Amino acid sequence: MAISLRSVLKNLARLRSRHRRRLPFLTPAVERRRPRLAAEDYAARHSIEHTLDRKAELRRLAPTWPPAARRYHQLLTYELDALREVAKALHTVTGGRELEEALAETTAQIDQLEVEVAWCNGLLNKSSLTQAVLG
Repeated sequence: MAISLRSVLKNLARLRSRHRRRLPFLTPAVERRRPRLAAEDYAARHSIEHTLDRKAELRRLAPTWPPAARRYHQLLTYELDALREVAKALHTVTGGRELEEALAETTAQIDQLEVEVAWCNGLLNKSSLTQAVLG
């Protein structure tokens, strides 16, 4: 049973053929996770879009419907708290220009949210005064 060099090369060529099914454990980890990551990205994007649509709807309804104003205020407060936590975390990171840009953007978003929260507080105060007068 002599194994010739030619038979070894032929067997190696057969193993390397393109028709061979790729084994999942031989693929890189990122490629194995790609379908799951795409599904998670889609779900996150859908969730964000839904939240933004809901927030826009609540903002539209807030001036005329007190429950919408309360819920909108709650969402704004959650968002403002989260942004403040992000800003605090960013201050602990050492970095260059990109970090400074991120901090500036976060600060601008915090300022904008504080204006929205103040506006919503005004709506809530106005609706509570109206309820007190009517009730």
